[in-house]
Amino acid sequence: MSSVLLDLENPMWLPKMNRIFIITSNSVDTFKPLSINSLTSYGRLDVLCRCISTAFFLSNNFRKDVLLYVYFVINKTILQITGENVHGINPDERAIAGILKRVFRGFPHPGIRFYSGNLENLLTKHEPVMLDIHGEVNHKRISTYQSFIIGDQLGYPSEDETILSKLKRVSLGSDEYLSSQTITILNYMLDQE
Repeated sequence: MSSVLLDLENPMWLPKMNRIFIITSNSVDTFKPLSINSLTSYGRLDVLCRCISTAFFLSNNFRKDVLLYVYFVINKTILQITGENVHGINPDERAIAGILKRVFRGFPHPGIRFYSGNLENLLTKHEPVMLDIHGEVNHKRISTYQSFIIGDQLGYPSEDETILSKLKRVSLGSDEYLSSQTITILNYMLDQE
């Protein structure tokens, strides 16, 4: 069954968020049938589910001030999750994958949108800083930013190199972190402000 996509290049509403995460997914094919019992065989959907969980969930709370996008390179599609409006979501990877499976098939879920789009429009709209191990290391300054783009386990899409080269690059230091760990660190830094 093919996915039903909404053309939402200009969503009707977009609440003001305190933090915006844009994740690039180089390996997930949103049109491929998905089994929640084998997330790693679905182009590492487990990585994205972990990113979603760490972006929104605290131990006993849910971050409503987060707007998260996942740009799927293979299909040129975008998943948008708005913390202020999403509900019925749990922090475990399989539960998140179950919701994504339905969303990819065209079923609605409160606070989640799935549509055709390109990375350039997201970057123009939100003007994120790019997390890059070779970027500027300044933890005080990082916490002043609101919008971040983070690569998946394969990094950033090479086909979008020209538009990505225009972004300011920042680094968390000389160690490389998983995408989900990067989000956790950024959330912590932003929480301190």
